[in-house]
Amino acid sequence: MKILNRVLAFSLGLSIFTTSVYADPLDFGVFGGITEGRKLPKTTEQLLNTNKNTKNELKSTYKEIIFLTGQPKEYNGNITVNSKATNLQDKGTYKVSYKVENGDTTPQGMTIARNMEYTVNYRQEENQTIKDYEVSKWTETITIDGKTYTIDNKESKSSISIIEDKTPGVTYYKGDVSHRAVYTSGEEKITQDISGVIYGYNSAWSSTETQRLNCTISSKDWQMEYQVRPSVSVNKTIEYSKNEPTAISFEGNYKEVMQNKSGLSYNIYVLPPQFTYTTPTSGNVSIPSFNTFEQLVAPDVSYLKGHFAEEDIKKMFSMQILTGDPKFYKPNQAITRGQFTEMIVKSIKLPIEDNTKANNKKAPVDIVFSDVLPERQEYPYIMAAYKAGLIAGETSGKFGIDDPIERQEAIVILLRALGLEHLGLDPTPITPFVDDSYIASWAKREVYAANRIGIIAGDADGKFNPKSFISKAEAAAITNRLINYMRYDMQVDYTENIVNFAD
Repeated sequence: MKILNRVLAFSLGLSIFTTSVYADPLDFGVFGGITEGRKLPKTTEQLLNTNKNTKNELKSTYKEIIFLTGQPKEYNGNITVNSKATNLQDKGTYKVSYKVENGDTTPQGMTIARNMEYTVNYRQEENQTIKDYEVSKWTETITIDGKTYTIDNKESKSSISIIEDKTPGVTYYKGDVSHRAVYTSGEEKITQDISGVIYGYNSAWSSTETQRLNCTISSKDWQMEYQVRPSVSVNKTIEYSKNEPTAISFEGNYKEVMQNKSGLSYNIYVLPPQFTYTTPTSGNVSIPSFNTFEQLVAPDVSYLKGHFAEEDIKKMFSMQILTGDPKFYKPNQAITRGQFTEMIVKSIKLPIEDNTKANNKKAPVDIVFSDVLPERQEYPYIMAAYKAGLIAGETSGKFGIDDPIERQEAIVILLRALGLEHLGLDPTPITPFVDDSYIASWAKREVYAANRIGIIAGDADGKFNPKSFISKAEAAAITNRLINYMRYDMQVDYTENIVNFAD
């Protein structure tokens, strides 16, 4: 009989923060502007370990709406973000700088020169990191129609606090931001107060950050209140392209499309009386997406024609989550715990250690499970899953690498990869499946959550069949749903549910 300890539990003592940070929150600035976002690495870049995004630097087109004159003015320029957050330990300090400057498309008569540097104090508690941003340097001048506004460093303040939660497959974060920017222009003083919330996440298949900022601008003679909702999303989608020539060795193949979607909307609630009839009270600004592509391998799975998982299996081989000769893949065979773990680790792009040291007899090799030895293909993936807190073994000290995996075990691993098991109700929920009473108590939350987010559904009889072994075909279908959820569905929750609804 399977037990909870065999499935998995987060290992709170593991060091999972010692690798370089992929990107700091607030990648598109701190004043409600938008950038193109960082492109996600291509599959080949990841396989060759040549991903350029590990430099912690972003250079991008930048757009922002400026309200200092009492009317919304669209600014187009460039931004450079540099973060020195590498090799983080349990606690410490690093620097993040933002430089906004003019570009080729900057509107005539409008300029921004903004340099901000933050000292980030951070501490890590298990799988969470708290980051507090305090501005240490701030110089800024804005020119609009010949009038220049200069930041008053003594009266201006900026403070941001972020909490990050690192799960095996996704890093989630939220935070609060507060700015008081005091500008002078001759004898005139203008104060801009900004406060709001930040939500975001980073994963191998998509990343999104959305801000909702409530703003007030006041001077001696007028006041304005408005809300800005910027959002930047990047993701990797997959498209199938059938070849046009008849005399070609393969029918077609999938390609991955790396794309971005950046936009901001604003709503003005209180207008200066002198602008009531001439100023739009709402608007939108976006940055056009520039897509990049990567061709994926074209596996021959013609023998699966008509199989319910034909497309799922084809995608798994195309993305190299499954490897080897597809002709030897037996879709109706039960998948083992080791094979399923390898698929999930590859699908969430969990980093694995170089296994070459395992072939060096002088180098120490980690043996956590007595049946998971370095010569096994699954070894580096099972070790990566273990170190990330994704899996645990049996009480006997084995992993059960060659044992078939139950449906309920597979779903628990999948939900823990997303870090969304809390979506299951507590105490133990009742799932909508007619065989709910057969679902183990330790799996109910995850099964409930997986159904809630649409990754699993009942069969024709409304059953989940928790103790049934899943086939390789079903594993491909489940893994594909996991990837699709990370590609598309997560972004909806971070954009439509925040950007499209004002407070």
